[in-house]
Parts: sequence; structure tokens; C-alpha cells
Amino acid sequence: MKLVPRALRSQITAAVALLVTVVVALAGLVIVARIDHRDRTDVDRQLTARAEKVQEDADKLLEQGDHAGGDEGQDDYGGLLTGSQSLVRVISDGRVVAQRGETPPFPLPVPERDGYSTLEGDGQTWRSLTQPLGTSGDRVELLQDIEPIERRLSDNIAIVAAVTLLAAAVTAIGTWLITRLLLHPLQRLRTGALAISTDVTGPALPAVDRPREVADLSHALNAMLDQLRTSMEATRRFTADAGHELRTPLTTLGMTLETVQRNPDLPEAQRARALEAMRTEHRRITTLLTGLQALARGDAHALPGRAPVDLTALLTEAVQHAARRHPAVTYRLEPAAPVTVEGWQAGLRLAVDNLLDNAALHGRPDGNVGIGLSRHGTTVRITVGDDGPGIPPGQRQAMKERFARGSRTQAPGSGLGLALVEQQAHLHHGTLHLGPSPDGGLQAIVSLPFDEGEAEPGPERHR
Repeated sequence: MKLVPRALRSQITAAVALLVTVVVALAGLVIVARIDHRDRTDVDRQLTARAEKVQEDADKLLEQGDHAGGDEGQDDYGGLLTGSQSLVRVISDGRVVAQRGETPPFPLPVPERDGYSTLEGDGQTWRSLTQPLGTSGDRVELLQDIEPIERRLSDNIAIVAAVTLLAAAVTAIGTWLITRLLLHPLQRLRTGALAISTDVTGPALPAVDRPREVADLSHALNAMLDQLRTSMEATRRFTADAGHELRTPLTTLGMTLETVQRNPDLPEAQRARALEAMRTEHRRITTLLTGLQALARGDAHALPGRAPVDLTALLTEAVQHAARRHPAVTYRLEPAAPVTVEGWQAGLRLAVDNLLDNAALHGRPDGNVGIGLSRHGTTVRITVGDDGPGIPPGQRQAMKERFARGSRTQAPGSGLGLALVEQQAHLHHGTLHLGPSPDGGLQAIVSLPFDEGEAEPGPERHR
């Protein structure tokens, strides 16, 4: 089993090896060029120094005339470099009149102008310096075999090439082994990702502590997987709940429609009852879908950013709207000091609306509903109580489940109201408690955390 993705290891190894090759080759060539330049500069400097000596002993050189193949390095003008060949020539009227030293194996042209030049031939390279000789119009030419310098340059280039290839090989092998260790955490993530099935079930990705970038990636991917699992679970639950709960009202609605269609001469009274039944089922379906959608959003944590929520203003507005929905019920909102909490305005309003509707539907038809808001240390409590039959103590916890309906109730409903309140309380890090109401019915208490440092609205906010 590969410990790291081979493609990534290969790319990193190739990139690092190429970089090292370029750097080592450039550095080596620069060094070689500097050495070669120094060697050639030394030759030119020695030629210049020897030319000065020749200028002083020109008469002696002319007296000696042509002399080739003498003992190298033993005369006054030979042996510029130990073990190398050198030559001194006197040129007059375009021809050599005297010379001393080793003659190159290839023909030497008479220089047309003074200064330095390089001569090549028969596999050898010579360096030449030509200068005027006194005021006679003659010229002196000094030549030096620089084949040792050329060989040194070739040898140094070969060394640089060898070192570059060795550095590239060592770097490639070292990088390949090191990346095996460095990329091992990525391979663990890859193996964990492959173990996750297409429906995002199974274990989470393995936790990685280092390096920091891979650890951050691991935490981010696990958080994403958790959110995805939550969303998929919410989708599955929504589908299952909708399929289960909508089957009955849709069947009833279809049967009623079929009855009306098959009996075009249905009496007006029966037709009116059928239409009213269809409207009732339609409202039931709409209410059910609205509740399931809200539950699914909460299950998936599809929530906006938290913001300050004025609970006093929220309760006041919710009670006013509930009174219009249920005109037979009397809502009493107890005065309370302004309280602001951090949360989601729509979610808290949904919870309060469901508590108010439940109290109206399951309390007395023309009963009373009391609403209160109070602070107890670091907790804010919203209480909604009715004067209806209530819920037996043994059934109160079960009433928080989805689609749960009490054994005593005859009121219409989807059975999602308290489940929505319980969910919103949990999302706001609070709780829902069901107990007896002071008026004899059921009292729901939503407790929410309250930060003493939270800003409270000014007095003008509630005018």
C-alpha cells in the first residue's frame, strides 16, 4: 500500500531535484568561470611583466637571433609557467628577425596590431601580447602556451557536471524518502476519505496533529462531514416524516375529490361539506409541511448568524397576532422589564407562536392564556399557561416528540408544535419544561441563557 499519493511525491521530488540541479550547476559554473578568469588574468599579467624585461634587454635578444628549442625555463625569457611552453619574437617590417623559446607546432601569423590575442591550432591554444619595441619601429611579441589552463577549465566543468548530477540524485532520493514521512498525514486522510461511503456514513476522518496545515485541513473536513451528515439525516427524517404523515390527508383529499368528480349532481349541502373537508385537509397538509420544513432546517443547523433579540417586544407582537388568530381566547401578558438575548429572531418567534397556539387549541375554547417573562440570575424564562385540561404528568415528556398527541385532546393539529419549541430551545442552548399551570391547565416554560453583559434596549424602543 502506498504511503503517500505517488503523483504528489513524484511532482515534489522532480521539482526539488530540478531546483537543486539548476542552483548547483549555476553556482559551479560561476565558480569555474571565476577560476578561469583568474588564471587567464595571471597569464596576461605575467606576459606584461615579461614584456617589460624584454624591453630592457632588447639588444641582448637581437644579438642571440633565432633560437628555438632551448632549455625551457633556464634563459632570461623562458619559463613563464613552470613546465609550459613560451616564445619571444622580435618583428621588424612585418617579419620575425629574432625569437627565443618553443615554437608552436602550427604556423604563427605575424600580428597586425598590438595588444593581447589568442591563437588556436593543432589542438593547442596560445596567448599572445604584442608591444612596440623602443622607438625603432620594431615590435616584440610574447607568446605563452595556455593549454594547462584549458585543461583545468575542462576538468572543472566536468567536476561541476558530476557534482550537479550527484546532487540531483541525492536530492531526489532524499526528497522521495522525506516526502514519504511528511505526506503520511495526507495519506491517512486519503485512506479515511476512501473509507467513507457515498452516503457519507461511517467513521470520521482520522485526527491529525501535525503539521499544522494538515491538522487544520483534517479539522475542517471533519466539521464539513459532520455538517453534511446532519443535513442528510435531516433530509432523511423530513422525507420519512412527510411520507408517513402526508399519506393519510392526501388519501382523504383524493377520495373526496373523486367523490365530487363522480357525482356531478351531488346535493349542494353534501358538496359544501365535501369542499369544507378538502379545505380542512389542505390546511392540515400546509401546516404539516410548514412544521416539517422548520424542523428540517433546525435539524440541519441551517441558521442565520446570532443577533440580539428583544424578548419583550417579541412577546408583545406575538400575543397581538395570536389574539387575532384566536379571538375567543383571552391572552394576558404580564408586564416585564426589557430583556435582550443573543439568538435567532425567527426561531424564537416560531417557538412562542407555537406555545400560544397550543394553549389556545388545547385549553378551554373561550379560556385564558397567561404569558410571562422573567429573569432568574443568568437565565431568562418565558412561560405560557392555560386553564384547560392539561396533560397528565406521565405523558408530558412524550408530548415533546414529533407527531405526539395527547389522549384527551380533540383539537386539530399536526403534533409538531411542542417538538418545534423543544428544538428551538435546544438550538438556543436552553430547555423546555412542561408542568401544571396555576390556572389548572398546562404551563410551558422555555429557559434561555442570559449574559449579564448583554446590552438591553433603551426605554424608547418599547414606546
